[in-house]
Amino acid sequence: MRGTGRRVCHDGPVSTSIVTGEAVVLDIRAASLAARAVSCAIDAIVYVTGYVGIFIAAAWALYRLNFIDILLARAALILLTVLTLVLVPCTIEVLTRGRSLGKLVCGLRIVREDGGAIAFRHAFLRALLWQFEVLATGGGVAAFVGLLSPQSKRLGDYLAGTLAVNERAAIPRPASIGVPRHLVPWISRADVSALPSGLHYRIVQFLTTASQRAPESRLERAIELAEEVNPYVAPAPPEGTHPEDFLAAIVGHLRWEHSRRIARAARTTAQFRSRVGALPHGLRL
Repeated sequence: MRGTGRRVCHDGPVSTSIVTGEAVVLDIRAASLAARAVSCAIDAIVYVTGYVGIFIAAAWALYRLNFIDILLARAALILLTVLTLVLVPCTIEVLTRGRSLGKLVCGLRIVREDGGAIAFRHAFLRALLWQFEVLATGGGVAAFVGLLSPQSKRLGDYLAGTLAVNERAAIPRPASIGVPRHLVPWISRADVSALPSGLHYRIVQFLTTASQRAPESRLERAIELAEEVNPYVAPAPPEGTHPEDFLAAIVGHLRWEHSRRIARAARTTAQFRSRVGALPHGLRL
């Protein structure tokens, strides 16, 4: 996989074109360096505070038990460091599909370079390098590498094959994506209003480039996205619905709802202007 990104600026979303191994071009809205720095600072404060709190609690417990041993203290320190600064951040990113408290505040998410959700190995490699890039050097190494990277990546991203994307970027227009006919009765009564804009963006991107993917990769990515969407859709689609049809129905329905709101707003505006511009008492010009 290779990136052909170009930097726009570090103050807003960075538009980057990624060419996957299947020669599929993805338009990724990479996070800016400033947003990543704020997110990283929030996470560092939370994890370090938790680390210090747990260490003090463990030291107090050992003291109360009159069980003080230098080797035990060193082993406990190593275990607490690995637990709070590696395993906890790694587990949070896996369970939240690339999110953390800092990323949630800044509207960011960590994804694979092909736009898919990260797995444990990605999060673990990122967490290992995070100790050196952020904590040990005060964020200096991460900032320096991010300045040189077209997608504001750090060393952990390069090693794990990930990048941070801005989920609050504008959603591209889903051209030629409609609701499959057999899903019209279901989607007309389904509630998909809670769908996050970042997930909506990734679905549109997948559907736009789906025809360029290999069949196996296309189905795998559709299933992955459908599993992410399920908690935000009620009721569930009919049994046996193909995951790609499921995604297309949601995008098509959201596009129709958006168009309907725009048309309703235009009618309201036109009615208001006609009333304001009319002369009183039925007079005419």
